[in-house]
Amino acid sequence: MMSLTYGRAAIAVAMLVVAGCRTAPVAAPVSRPAPTPSAPAATPAPSTPAPATPAPVTPAPVTPPTATAPPAGASSAERGSATVTPARRTAPDAWHRLDTERDGVLGVGVDRALRELLAGRAPGRRVLVAVIDGGVDTAHAQLAPVLWRNPREVPGNGVDDDRNGFTDDVRGWSTIPPLTADSGRYDTFELTRLYAACRGQPAAGRLARPDSATCRSVTEAYGEKAMEVSQTVMQIRGLAGALARSTATLRQAMKTEPVTPEAVRAFAPGNAAETEAKRAFLQFSAAGLDSAKLAEGFEAYDGQLRFGLDTLFNPRARPSRGSGDVMGPAARHGTHVAGIIAAAAVPGRPARGIAPEGAVTILPIRAVPDGDERDEEVARAIRYAVDQGALVINMSFGKAYSPGKAAVDSAVRYATQRGVLLVHAAGNDAEDTDHSASFPTRQASGPPFDALWLEVGASSWKGPDQLAAGFSNYGKRTVDLFAPGEDIVSTVPGGGVATESGTSMAAPVVSGVAALLLAYFPSLTPAQVRSVILETVRPLGDRTVAQPGDPSVQLKFGSLSRTGGLLDAYAAVRRAQQLSGIVP
Repeated sequence: MMSLTYGRAAIAVAMLVVAGCRTAPVAAPVSRPAPTPSAPAATPAPSTPAPATPAPVTPAPVTPPTATAPPAGASSAERGSATVTPARRTAPDAWHRLDTERDGVLGVGVDRALRELLAGRAPGRRVLVAVIDGGVDTAHAQLAPVLWRNPREVPGNGVDDDRNGFTDDVRGWSTIPPLTADSGRYDTFELTRLYAACRGQPAAGRLARPDSATCRSVTEAYGEKAMEVSQTVMQIRGLAGALARSTATLRQAMKTEPVTPEAVRAFAPGNAAETEAKRAFLQFSAAGLDSAKLAEGFEAYDGQLRFGLDTLFNPRARPSRGSGDVMGPAARHGTHVAGIIAAAAVPGRPARGIAPEGAVTILPIRAVPDGDERDEEVARAIRYAVDQGALVINMSFGKAYSPGKAAVDSAVRYATQRGVLLVHAAGNDAEDTDHSASFPTRQASGPPFDALWLEVGASSWKGPDQLAAGFSNYGKRTVDLFAPGEDIVSTVPGGGVATESGTSMAAPVVSGVAALLLAYFPSLTPAQVRSVILETVRPLGDRTVAQPGDPSVQLKFGSLSRTGGLLDAYAAVRRAQQLSGIVP
């Protein structure tokens, strides 16, 4: 499923922040009896929702940022001791590219690496990176120059000109079949399909009925999921109503449009209602919530109610190999991911790819709907990427159930046997994936795919105690490293740029660095590049941070991943130089 940060834990944290309860734990969802087989009715967005107004919280004063930097060429231990104290209300532009020592921000240091270590050098090869996602805007001016094109295929002639089994795969391939009812945008949850299989309903498709024990477990989980989604929709509606009322009060009092955080901070309220509206509005701003974000969240969860949980909905009733439509009806997520990796630089725009011009080509593969991706379609997407020559495959998606895992494992093994690196987003449910898997995973029926798999959690710019983004999944055994994933600016459909958050954004930061290393150091293999990335993380394992999803719990950052570190592009380039004989 394509997920930004509108997971259960993220919404709960947002509610707590707006209510001024930053230290309160996130409540677990209430277990309820399973609903009837039909999906819950969609809840329309009301014009005047009526939640309680958030409790006032006075924003903390802002002081200038400080950074105590270790000397250039410092050891890993010294790099891990760098002190960063961000005191910003908003993320610095393209902060994920910045450097701790030079900029005082825990970015990956890629700009510094390009400036100090790779200046005057050209890539030794152009690396093909496959983006398996929900679609990519092929007309975006910053992406069009870096997108793959099949020179052996004639566009739109309905003929498989290169005889590779994929008709009109000019820009890539969609394993999602072309559909008329919803254009292939929506699909059910895998949990819904399993629940439907237990009850003999259409959403099951070709799934066999699970055993009785599995059906009991699935039925309970389906009930909990339905309740969770319904409650989240209500919460988002409540947040939207509170923000709308505060904004309306401020608009009338300030006589200005638009109402911005900067203008509100400077506004002197004239009565108690205006004071309350100012405080509430700034709480929303501090939590990263505005009307557009809330509308996006409502659309996502309303789609889950209408399609994801519908046991009668089966958009795959007729089998299909897919199509050449790599954009599809919902390309925002994939366009953002692709831009993080390789968007061409445009003067005056902060959005540009980790890998510079000439280093990377993006191969779009559409396999992820709004809902849970199908295992067989993911498997075909991986094989297609490998067969086109991809050296890195970015997978910013995941789900809680995988009945067709064997097919995905077979495809992953096909990729690793051919030396392809797979980079997977850990997920946005603030859960420990050591105990709650987000599929696909590196674990397989045979040997695990350790040598060519990277599982990525998301880090934040917000401060030492929020080093792990509040929504990010984590796992001492299952997550390899963290990378910037909160408030990341990148490309979106229609030629624009926007800021998004999620482990979906952290994974392409890693994919971009891996591609950069493969491009500038062509003697290195993807397996070697994986080792370089892990060996050179910024070691922050001893730092005390808030547990994702529950700010009241403090723990060591090293307990959240295998390495206990953050991606460090600068250190990785230095190590690659050493391995390539460029630096002694």
